[in-house]
Amino acid sequence: MRRYSFAYTASHDFSQLASLMVDDYLLRMGEHEIRGRDTAYRAATQRQYDQFPGLGFTVHRLVTNGERLALVFTEHGASRRHGGRPAAWRGVSLYHWDGTRLLDCTVEQDYFARRRQLTDGVPDPVSAPGHDPWSAPVAAEDVTALNSVVDWLREGGLDSARTDRFDDGPVGAVPVRPLLSDAQWTVLDAFSAGPEVPFAARVDGVYDGGLPGLDDQRGIPASLFCTGIAESRSDGAPGGRRTVRLVEAVTDRIGLVRRLTYDRTQ
Repeated sequence: MRRYSFAYTASHDFSQLASLMVDDYLLRMGEHEIRGRDTAYRAATQRQYDQFPGLGFTVHRLVTNGERLALVFTEHGASRRHGGRPAAWRGVSLYHWDGTRLLDCTVEQDYFARRRQLTDGVPDPVSAPGHDPWSAPVAAEDVTALNSVVDWLREGGLDSARTDRFDDGPVGAVPVRPLLSDAQWTVLDAFSAGPEVPFAARVDGVYDGGLPGLDDQRGIPASLFCTGIAESRSDGAPGGRRTVRLVEAVTDRIGLVRRLTYDRTQ
């Protein structure tokens, strides 16, 4: 993963791909699936590098149980399409591997925040990198922690979560979030590494405001995808309760905007 982050992603070196990913590598982002390491995936990545020729990749956190792995990261760079304006946007990614190479990745990146920065010309700061994410301990799977977070997600815990960080909101702040009524949460992927539980989820409901310029879309069925990391810990008492805390979450607000504003008459 260190080679993935620096020898490939930050260095834009496609010669690394064959040793990092299987041929039919699959990238999931929102409702999109991009399959094929040397075809669709490479083409999509090249478009990103074309827009951000100096694109950087900063890793803040790594979570692993030895079989699965998740990263919290920021991508940052100056956009050729926006007169060289810089931006920085967070992401959370979950990976499967076969013991040698990566099989797939489920990720959300905060392109809503990126669009804001490229529009107003005021870039967000890049948070400090993790001190040494590559020495993160391998924590054994905790099925109880995993199940408690999955239940919490399905019960709508993200709707009222107290969190260290959500999208582009400062630590501990409430970010600009879309509101979905009649919400139903589906867990798409999750694993535990000790008390930490990286996850991918989707909420389906009816758009009820929360984002600027979308009042006309109220009442339209909508979906929002999310990746993140939650933490589940026991209160220490025998048979005691577990407390779930959201550590980090990134949603596809820009995808929601596009889905809401899609011309359904076409």
